[in-house]
Amino acid sequence: MTIIYVPDIECDSCVKLITRKLKGEHFTDFTIKKDHIVLSGGASVDQVVSLIKSLGFRASTKPFERKTFKERIRHVKENKGSYELEIKGIWHAVKLFLILTALSVFSYVGFLKGIPNFLSNYGWWMFYSIVTVTTVAAGVWHFYAYRAKMTCMVGMMVGMTFGMQTGMMLGAVIGATNGFFVGCMVGMLAGVAIGGITGKCCGVMGIMEGMMAGLMGGTMGAMITVMMFSDHLLWFMPFYMIINVIIVAGLSYMLYEEVVEHNEDVQKQPIDFITLTSVGVIVLSIVVAIMIYGPKSALISF
Repeated sequence: MTIIYVPDIECDSCVKLITRKLKGEHFTDFTIKKDHIVLSGGASVDQVVSLIKSLGFRASTKPFERKTFKERIRHVKENKGSYELEIKGIWHAVKLFLILTALSVFSYVGFLKGIPNFLSNYGWWMFYSIVTVTTVAAGVWHFYAYRAKMTCMVGMMVGMTFGMQTGMMLGAVIGATNGFFVGCMVGMLAGVAIGGITGKCCGVMGIMEGMMAGLMGGTMGAMITVMMFSDHLLWFMPFYMIINVIIVAGLSYMLYEEVVEHNEDVQKQPIDFITLTSVGVIVLSIVVAIMIYGPKSALISF
């Protein structure tokens, strides 16, 4: 009897998928438990492990250890090479934020200051637009920096989180400057697009979950700021945005722990910083243009 540890077994669909794969290769003497598989008879352990990995599951004859946050921090300090892309991603996010901020300042000095009451009407919302674009861009960059198969559960979480947070953040910003309709439309369409694109890593199920999350996030984000417009909205927004940023950062943490760590088949293919910055500048320009020149609800006083 041999035990193969498979920590990514999360639901009946996972069990059915693995069972179908092993039986298709004529392995029948096995029992699937919550987080491991028990092999009986003379089955080739290496071949079974390889088959399970081909489905996107981690598999090993040794248990997988899940580090606590304290252990993770110590491990990062002692093994920076293992977190090369994570460290690079953090620096990319910092640099992208500074570049977008500098360009926004130059744009204001160059021509935006001619718009009456620009800073009081749009200043904070331009800042939150920069935070939104930086957060989503950095999260998507980290997601695409690795090439690896993912389980349905992880793939759905990816699509749902990116779709929801994109919609929530962008919908809130545009909702505050343009009103509920435009905020909903922009947040919803952006959330659905990002959620669907990132969720496709696990097929149609991930695409659907990502699109549904984007639909909900976009409408909810705009609703929040419109409803709170006259009730301490500017006090609320820092907490709102910080929590959204933490959620996206948590997704990146989950991706490393659930997909990258202990996965010998993962490939590193990060997008270069120039491409990341170019996309960030284009998206921010579109968002700011909608904020300033897009249609506004009758409820918006500027």
